[in-house]
Amino acid sequence: MPHDNSTDKARVEDRLLASIELIDAAQACALLRIDTDAPEAIMQAMVRDDAIIALAQNGRTMFPRFQLDLANCLVFAVVRDILRLRPACISNLRLCYWLTRAHVDFGCAPAQRFGHEDAAIVTAFRRYIEPICHG
Repeated sequence: MPHDNSTDKARVEDRLLASIELIDAAQACALLRIDTDAPEAIMQAMVRDDAIIALAQNGRTMFPRFQLDLANCLVFAVVRDILRLRPACISNLRLCYWLTRAHVDFGCAPAQRFGHEDAAIVTAFRRYIEPICHG
C-alpha cells in the first residue's frame, strides 16, 4: 500500500505555521498604524506589490510578524528586496522557513537580523536561490 504524503506534508506545514507568530490583516494594519475600514484590501494590495509576505492558515490570510519593524511602524525594506528576488518555485511558506531557521552566516535566523544586516541577508538569499550546477 503506497504511503500518503499529503497528510505528512500538512503536518509539516502546520508545525511550521505554529512556530511563526502570525497576525491577521487587522492586526497588521494596527501595527503599521494604517487607519482603514478595509484592512484585508490594504494588506492584499501590499501582497500584490511584493511589499509583505502572506501565508494561508486555516483558510485565512495571515502575516508573519517578524517582517514588521514595530519601532518605525513599517515593513522592513529587506522583505521587499527578498520578495523581488524570490523565484516562483519558492513559496511564501518555504521562504518563511528559510527566514526563521538558524543560518550559518548570522548565528541565528535571518529574520532576527532584519534592520541590522539587510545587505548580508539579501546576499545569503541570493546564494540560497542560486541553481545548483554540477560540472
